[in-house]
Amino acid sequence: MRFDLRRLLGLPTAIALTAGATLALAAAGAPASTSPHVAAPVASAQVAADTPDDFIRDVQTWTTTSAAGRDYKISVALPANYVETGDPYRVLYVTDANAEFGTAVEAARLNAPGTLVVGIGYDDPGQGFAASGVRRTLDLTPTEITADVPTGGAPEFLGFLRSELVPQIESEFHADPADRALMGHSFGGLFATYALLHNDGLFHRFVIASPSIWWDDRTILDMEAAYADSHDALDARVFLSVGELEETTSGFPMTSDMTNFARTLHGRHYDGLELGATVFADETHLSVIGAAFSRGLRFIYAAPGTEIPGTTLPAQQDVAPQIVTQPSDAEIPEGATATFTATATGTPEPTVIWQTQLPDAGDWVTIPDAAAPTLTIDAVPASASGTRYRAVFTNSVGESATGPATLTVTATPEEPATPSADDLTDDNRGSVTAPATVAQGAPFDLSLGTDLAGAAVDVYLFSDPIHLGTLTASAAGVVQAIVPTDAALGAHRVAVYATDGALIGWAPVEVVAAPAGGATAPDDRLANTGSDAGAMAPIVLAATVAVVLGGGAALFARRRPSVH
Repeated sequence: MRFDLRRLLGLPTAIALTAGATLALAAAGAPASTSPHVAAPVASAQVAADTPDDFIRDVQTWTTTSAAGRDYKISVALPANYVETGDPYRVLYVTDANAEFGTAVEAARLNAPGTLVVGIGYDDPGQGFAASGVRRTLDLTPTEITADVPTGGAPEFLGFLRSELVPQIESEFHADPADRALMGHSFGGLFATYALLHNDGLFHRFVIASPSIWWDDRTILDMEAAYADSHDALDARVFLSVGELEETTSGFPMTSDMTNFARTLHGRHYDGLELGATVFADETHLSVIGAAFSRGLRFIYAAPGTEIPGTTLPAQQDVAPQIVTQPSDAEIPEGATATFTATATGTPEPTVIWQTQLPDAGDWVTIPDAAAPTLTIDAVPASASGTRYRAVFTNSVGESATGPATLTVTATPEEPATPSADDLTDDNRGSVTAPATVAQGAPFDLSLGTDLAGAAVDVYLFSDPIHLGTLTASAAGVVQAIVPTDAALGAHRVAVYATDGALIGWAPVEVVAAPAGGATAPDDRLANTGSDAGAMAPIVLAATVAVVLGGGAALFARRRPSVH
């Protein structure tokens, strides 16, 4: 999966990360303190800077299939002067080897000589993240989401490292099982964070660069909170980093996410955690990789008591609210619930209020008791259509308002009122005419006048109103209705209404019993097709005559040859 470089968010360049759990936060302008409990390194920072490996002795590659059926290309870079005797070599495992193995090997050669580097990648053509985008997204993400590619395979990938790859490396190379490190960037940084929280002693050092904490609504933060609830120790040496410009160029709040995560880890006071962190000025998500790997290796392999410049930072600085999520326009039916959501970052964490503006504009008015990122409005009336809403975030530094979101409410059509016999008077009888008698179950015509040709009307039989249907008048202004078979015998009134409920007129009728043999109601109501039953009679008669005559002519034609 390619990283999305889209959305602008913004963060001042003065923001910097704290050094971590056992590294005291330095006050602005004061010297940073150094951890008194640094894990024992193999090479000191001074050695790493002055005497790098002259060259990489060897690079070996092979492909393998995990127990879960996933294929990998493994690359191993041996340090210069590698031998199978003496002290074993520390091992650095690197994800995204298709894109970053070369960078990691060179960073180790210059900054951590004597390190055996293992790259985990895929046997795909080409280099870069695109060459392995689908498979890396599966392996490096901790949870499954709805996406165009498989996701959520980090548990199985960590199992492959623990049960298959690491044992293989330590059986085939002179590797130190007591000094393993994991380094990853982007999704690889997300996976390294997942591995840190599910480590169980597998790795001892971590370089976590630009981790995609945003994944699945920051589910990795929930995992860390769950870990903190059940653990007092996190025994590892960890370096976190991110590029300053990632906040404004990556499409996600990468810089602030990592900053907040580092502060959270610092505040846990985990036993055994050695934490360093930094924000690289003027670096983007991709340009930061080399710097992150280089400084990360110097930090995790530093000798006890060695201060690595750029891994302790000033105390937290206050930042004005920055809008992350804008509320979206909403369209709902009348009476439904409308919701609007907005989010923002800032230090201190900003509070939020919601405001509304009436459709005819005017001032923004604060909505009482609306102080959460999501605004919910129940039973919205049609009159609220066109109303606009916005969220306003505030902290001690400043205030920031979202753009407006407009609410559109679709009105529910009113059902016409059930007509009443009391509405039928001599004054509103109108020009509707009907037969004097109609039979149960039989069709009958109602004449409305040519002014209503093609109009849809509702026809009712009174006294108790019985809806005979919504019918369409023919070109002659006639509709055909059917008397219910159970209609009461005797005097009735048949009334015609427009579809908006306005009375057009009515006429008296007498319902009589159906003739012997049953009613002759047709299968379809002719009035709905615009046909006139009375007008159809001559046509039917003519057609019958034509058939009879035609048949006789045909019979005569067939018999004539027999005369000869």
